[in-house]
Amino acid sequence: MKLDRIDFFDIRQPDRLAKAIHTQMGDLVLPVPVEDIATALDISEVRTGSFDGFEGMLLTDQARSIGAILANTRGGFRRARFTIAHELGHFLLEHHVLSSEAGFRCRAQDLKETREGRRHQKQETQANQFAIGLLAPVKALDEMLSSEPDLQDAVRLCVAFDISVEACVRRMIERRPEPLAAVWSKDGQVRYWDKNNGFPFVQLRKGDRLPQTTQAFRVHASSKSGFTDFSESPPMAWTSRDDIEIFEQTRRSPSGHAVTLLWADTPGPDDLDEEPDPYHRELGEPGFR
Repeated sequence: MKLDRIDFFDIRQPDRLAKAIHTQMGDLVLPVPVEDIATALDISEVRTGSFDGFEGMLLTDQARSIGAILANTRGGFRRARFTIAHELGHFLLEHHVLSSEAGFRCRAQDLKETREGRRHQKQETQANQFAIGLLAPVKALDEMLSSEPDLQDAVRLCVAFDISVEACVRRMIERRPEPLAAVWSKDGQVRYWDKNNGFPFVQLRKGDRLPQTTQAFRVHASSKSGFTDFSESPPMAWTSRDDIEIFEQTRRSPSGHAVTLLWADTPGPDDLDEEPDPYHRELGEPGFR
């Protein structure tokens, strides 16, 4: 594989950078050969293995003349593929400031970071955005989505792109036009959640128990694995809104890990009987994922 970094030097937006790489590659190959791409772009070595204390590491200099990537496989090889793409993002986004003299050292929470904020957090967010754009390009992903939201799409995307189901769920939420959120849980306790711009703020924090009035709670209580169908859910169980309808679908694994997809039917302007309160707004965003 031959790629020329000179075409990418002035690109600072992670999604544009990922798209530019795919444009230079030409025909799309799935799963995306991330290690081949890295070595074609001056990464001298990509090493995967079981490491302590970090998820990924990029060894490079400030000039980014050459680099080496280490990716932890303790979370599985699909997670390691994402880590390789994440570190490649740090390498190619040359405005990223090295976290040490040797390069970048990324922890597990860094690869979960999606909030813009301080420089470090912003750099980790951008590296994640590049990674998902490289591994799950928009055009291919959009063609694989069903006509309506469905968690089973995430499993199909997982196989096609060779990345985790969690990453595929987040990518699906990002790309779909419907107001969607996803809540990840383990044994009935919330791990984290994510949403797109159309979905209201979710009033759950890490460690909270799933609301007992929800289908997700009943799935955990029954220890039943697999996919549920969508069913109506009390909106106040998930949000502070009582003027919307929410439908939920859950996928639970035998290990007790689960993801619940929430689909909101929010009222349009013609459905409101009175003017909205201009002082009512959601406060803040979650500090995880």
